[in-house]
Amino acid sequence: MFLIGARPYTLTAEQASWLDERIRATCVDDIGRSHDSDANACLQLADVLREDLEAGEHPDPIELGRSHAVGLTEYVLTASAAAEHDIRGLYESLVRFRG
Repeated sequence: MFLIGARPYTLTAEQASWLDERIRATCVDDIGRSHDSDANACLQLADVLREDLEAGEHPDPIELGRSHAVGLTEYVLTASAAAEHDIRGLYESLVRFRG
């Protein structure tokens, strides 16, 4: 579960796995460096997602900050990708949160 502001968004294991892989594919350059600090925040989020997936759950919600919202909407998610993976509400909330 993510918290954006005070609003919770729950992901299925499949959605979380897709997001983890997508972050790792889109937030780095050709030699594996993060694009910027927002992309780096997303890579740290991917590490947490992977740990949670391997553990089978995350007992506490993952609070997303502005850097996560910027990185996710700049590098990772598009409206069409969010719709395809049934996380449109998450995407729209990230766009609103980042301002």
